[in-house]
Amino acid sequence: MRLRVDDITWREIDGDLVILDLRTSTYLTANASGTVLMRELTEERTLQQLVQALADAFDLPETRAQQDAQRFVGELDAHGLLEGTARERHPDPVAVSGGR
Repeated sequence: MRLRVDDITWREIDGDLVILDLRTSTYLTANASGTVLMRELTEERTLQQLVQALADAFDLPETRAQQDAQRFVGELDAHGLLEGTARERHPDPVAVSGGR
C-alpha cells in the first residue's frame, strides 16, 4: 500500500501533520506517529514495514506499534487516501457482486 499520488498535499506544522485531500476538500491531522507513517507511505509499504518503522522511531513494543499503524492506515483508507488496498480495488461491494 502507499499514499494516493494525485490530489493530496500534506505539511508538517509545529510537530503535527495536516493532510489535505484536494478531491474532497477535506483535511485530517496527525501527530508525530502519523508523520512517520506518512513519510513511509510515500513508497510502497506493507503493514509490517509500517509497524517496524513506528516501533523503531518511538521505541514502542510491536503490539502497540501494530495497533497504532493499523488505526492510522484504516483512517487513511476510509478517506480514500491509499492505493493498493481492498477499498480501492472494490469501492462498491454491490457492483462487485453483480447485483443490486
